[in-house]
Amino acid sequence: MEHDERTHVPVELRAAGVVLLNERGDILLVQEKGIPGHPEKAGLWHIPSGAVEDGENPQDAAVREACEETGLRVRPVKFLGAYLGRFPDGVLILRHVWLAEPEPGQTLAPAFTDEIAEASFVSREDFAQLYAAGQIRMYQTKLFYADALREKGFPALPV
Repeated sequence: MEHDERTHVPVELRAAGVVLLNERGDILLVQEKGIPGHPEKAGLWHIPSGAVEDGENPQDAAVREACEETGLRVRPVKFLGAYLGRFPDGVLILRHVWLAEPEPGQTLAPAFTDEIAEASFVSREDFAQLYAAGQIRMYQTKLFYADALREKGFPALPV
């Protein structure tokens, strides 16, 4: 056997989320309030996303998380990819991300107000400033945004 258990990489956690872009290519981000046991998340920005529950399809989890964190019902339009990451404790997480569009006639209204302080569209320039200031929660958020901009034909993120 060429590929046996030695080549398998166990992934303990799965997450799913969506990238929503407006007509200017601004990205919708949510700002964490922080949760008990994880005060380091407070004030950080990320795409609407969260854990995939046991037995849940990742795409369904992405749609659910978008609604919980932004109040928007969304429709996934393109799978952007699965991004492998590692938490500081070494635990691997696989993040499934879709480019999505909101259903018409809605306004931003986060439902999980105990976790989310704010939901807001952020320009490429403001995103770059937040990233440089360490206010974006994870490196992959930059990858998600760059991939979505490329997919939709918008200019790239400033360097």
